[in-house]
Amino acid sequence: MNKVSRYLLLFSFAVAPAYAAESKGEWTGYLTDSHCGKKMASKDHSDDCMQKCVKSGSKAHLVTQKDEAMYELDDAAKTKGMVGKLVTVKGTLDSEKKAIKVESISPAAEKN
Repeated sequence: MNKVSRYLLLFSFAVAPAYAAESKGEWTGYLTDSHCGKKMASKDHSDDCMQKCVKSGSKAHLVTQKDEAMYELDDAAKTKGMVGKLVTVKGTLDSEKKAIKVESISPAAEKN
């Protein structure tokens, strides 16, 4: 194996974890913010409450319905009008930062 091939191989191993940390997908749950946290990730949390917290510096989050994982959302403006509703967030997850780059947020169907 020549010197250039070895460097390329080493580079691919060094860069691979950065790409593995991000994945496209969709997650269903309730919106909250870093101030209110998981306790307010429900249908009882109001849009006004969350927007007030976000204006004060809190970050928007999604708490998943499946396993109650909490993910930071990169764009709080997209949450307006959706707080208190079961939603589906589509985007790209950075699993190391537990953050989602939001493409869209839409109402999700309630499961009985």
